Amino acid sequence: MQKILILAANPKNTSRLRLDEELREIEAGLRRSQHRDRFTLTQRLAVRSRDIQRAMLEETPQIVHFSGHGEGAEGLVFEDETGQAQLVSGSALAGLFALFSDPAEFPDPIHCVVLNGCYSAVQAEAIAEQVPYVVGMTQAIGDRAAIEFAVGFYDALGAGRTVEFAYRLGCAAIDLAGKPESATPILINKKAPPSSPSPSPSKSIPSGRTELYQFLLNLPGPQFDQVIFALNPPRGNISPPSAPQGQRVPELFAWLESPIGPGLDALKTVLAHVLNPR
Repeated sequence: MQKILILAANPKNTSRLRLDEELREIEAGLRRSQHRDRFTLTQRLAVRSRDIQRAMLEETPQIVHFSGHGEGAEGLVFEDETGQAQLVSGSALAGLFALFSDPAEFPDPIHCVVLNGCYSAVQAEAIAEQVPYVVGMTQAIGDRAAIEFAVGFYDALGAGRTVEFAYRLGCAAIDLAGKPESATPILINKKAPPSSPSPSPSKSIPSGRTELYQFLLNLPGPQFDQVIFALNPPRGNISPPSAPQGQRVPELFAWLESPIGPGLDALKTVLAHVLNPR
């Protein structure tokens, strides 16, 4: 049984979000899913910082979903005692999730965190040091796109698909809704489980252009997305994650080798960092 814990916060002094619709749609999708008996869903609303640890202790979830505002490097927005905004940093959340990722304490520890809030990729990077799969947003994301991503993501999990597939379906759902933000979500997988190993850290980065091109074609999707995120190409140069990798790799090379691109040496540097995060 997989427990999903949803933490939602929309403080009084922040812009209104349609969190109720997001939570309702996630719950409805899981309820009608093929493997609905494999999941339980719990919600915590108007979450304060201390509520996070209490909810984690009470529920011991395998999946944690945050719904609310993000402020980039400053943190995720929760509530204080008066209902006003209170920021919680990515490092603080990473420290908390590290405790609940210890198999000695929890036989079925947390393995996925979804940060469905604007500019949450910074927090996702920190949390990914402790949790196998983390989804964050590289920039602002509208209410509708955030909801569509969440619905697609959990519909896929409810159908028995992998986290990687669920992420890509979430991005595709944004496209299907006609929203331009399908490249905003990013999946970070720095602690791949033994069944889905990352490329060996000792594996050398190809030096030749042809070999480098083929290497990217064979790179696991989540790691390729990390490469794109780190290189940060201008919007419109690379197709969104829902597009085939065979389409995105030539687009990446075209931009890298263009007059405004950083070149293949920049790609090699980023690849070395992604494949050897420590």
